[in-house]
Amino acid sequence: MEERTFTDTHGVEVSSRWWMIDAPRAVVLVAHGASEHSGRYDRFARALNDAGFAAVAIDHRGQGRTSEVTGVGVLGPGGGAAVVTDLVELGARARAEAGGAPLVLFGHSLGALIGLGYLAEHSSTVAAAVLCGFPIDPSGAVVMAELLQGAVDAGMGDDPMDALSANNEPFEPARTPFDWLSRDPDEVDAYLADPYCGDAHPLSYGYFAGIAGVLAPAMGRLDAIGCPVFVIAGDRDPAAGMGAHPKALVDVLRAAGVDATLRLYPEARHELLNETNRDEVTADLVAWLDART
Repeated sequence: MEERTFTDTHGVEVSSRWWMIDAPRAVVLVAHGASEHSGRYDRFARALNDAGFAAVAIDHRGQGRTSEVTGVGVLGPGGGAAVVTDLVELGARARAEAGGAPLVLFGHSLGALIGLGYLAEHSSTVAAAVLCGFPIDPSGAVVMAELLQGAVDAGMGDDPMDALSANNEPFEPARTPFDWLSRDPDEVDAYLADPYCGDAHPLSYGYFAGIAGVLAPAMGRLDAIGCPVFVIAGDRDPAAGMGAHPKALVDVLRAAGVDATLRLYPEARHELLNETNRDEVTADLVAWLDART
């Protein structure tokens, strides 16, 4: 694994991690979730390498090591739209280094929201996409954007937003505030110990408003998505509405003419790549990518 940075069109130095191999079948571009970072995808990336795929993962603005430039939980110049264009630029750089190999987008949670914004505008640049743990009801995207913008207009833009704690309620009494992430206690403890994760790295109202401002118009452009999309989640994932949000997403994607496939994993929680059945999930993803690259 190699850590790299690039300076985007707004002058922000964006951090990323690369797991490259010779002559890959495709390059998997990873967009991580809220209050985490690219380093948490090392195990997944190495499994992809073993299957013949290269991988590259971004630290979104305001998160991971990119937050050292923008500030924690802050989007910085370019706002939400720049989170998408940063991802597009990283994908283009990775494809060029991989000799023009196809690009596959993998977005988890917040990264799935960013990924949908990416696909609505740039699906011609990717051969396939995986959206994991989709965290909102698609029908509420416009209202959510309006509410978040209202909070920003009220002067709360830089305030940390507690977007995660309510997810633990279905599992109370719980060992930790983040038991909703995984049934594997070691993975939960690793998350809690990571200085770039969880309560140590909250996102602001302005951050979520910027992402919602990208997602809301994307919901009206789903018919522009020209690649197959694999939607996955655990059916005990509270962030994904216990599977309801991914189901609704697949319904609207199919209604827009998108080739969309749904897989819900029984009893699994939010972070499928860190769940007790992660090997099953990874094998399913590799098999799905094999069939489409």
